[in-house]
Amino acid sequence: MALGRKGYLVVFAILLALAAGAGAYYRYRVLKAVAECDSPAPPEKPATPPPNLPGFSAGAACGPGGTPAPASAAGAGAKK
Repeated sequence: MALGRKGYLVVFAILLALAAGAGAYYRYRVLKAVAECDSPAPPEKPATPPPNLPGFSAGAACGPGGTPAPASAAGAGAKK
């Protein structure tokens, strides 16, 4: 069965619409996965202070629980 010129155009348009729909769905799923944070809540404050390691910083958590310390308080002691 031979397709005419318009038949090929219809098939191409359908394939293009499917590709655009698949791309939009993929982007929706990726953005939804990024929006849902999968980092655990920050742990309870320890009884002993953490060691003062130069150049070390922890990422902020986004789970339920206490709020993470601000970045300026990450280095416990101010150097003079």
